[in-house]
Amino acid sequence: MKMNTKEKPSTSFSIDDLQELAEAEQAVDTAAAVKVSEDELVSEEAAEVASADHRQLRALAKVNTTFDMSADIDHRIFETFPLNESNPIRFSATCDEVRLFNAINSNSEAVADHLGEDLKVIDIVVTTAQVSTDFNDDFAEKEDKPCVHFFCENGTHYASVSNGIIKSTENLLLCRIIPSPESPIVIRCKEIKTKKGTAHTFDLISR
Repeated sequence: MKMNTKEKPSTSFSIDDLQELAEAEQAVDTAAAVKVSEDELVSEEAAEVASADHRQLRALAKVNTTFDMSADIDHRIFETFPLNESNPIRFSATCDEVRLFNAINSNSEAVADHLGEDLKVIDIVVTTAQVSTDFNDDFAEKEDKPCVHFFCENGTHYASVSNGIIKSTENLLLCRIIPSPESPIVIRCKEIKTKKGTAHTFDLISR
């Protein structure tokens, strides 16, 4: 008796089929590897950018912590010299000729007479004043000492040879706070106690 049988689907592959399958699998693996490499590359680039930004921030921080703000300040402006060994005009914030003349012409009011007042300063001039080395001795030698002039918006200017005022002015310029008619500052002069007695100085109220 003859039996009818159905043919089973063939599960055999030719050499060419196997080669094509291997190539397809390799292509899939390669694509996956490329995708991973791209992701890693993007991740590495992001890390590199972040690292560069971090290095830049560190560099900026280093610059800021080592930056010498006094580089543009000639500290000889505020030094005392032997008589007739310094220039009549040592510093001017604006180089205004009228104010320069008034500064060296000593047409000023004493800062000591205006303690506690707010002065709206538009210009600072430092000149040389011949000051006695001993105010209790009429025959004492004189020396060239800096004299600070504050020219104010009200048209008046105030002057002082006080060591405290001189030092405060130097500190002001160290911070690169330089007044002008367009950018005035407000200071308030005051008297403070020291080990040797009292001294004059000033506070910066606004700029």
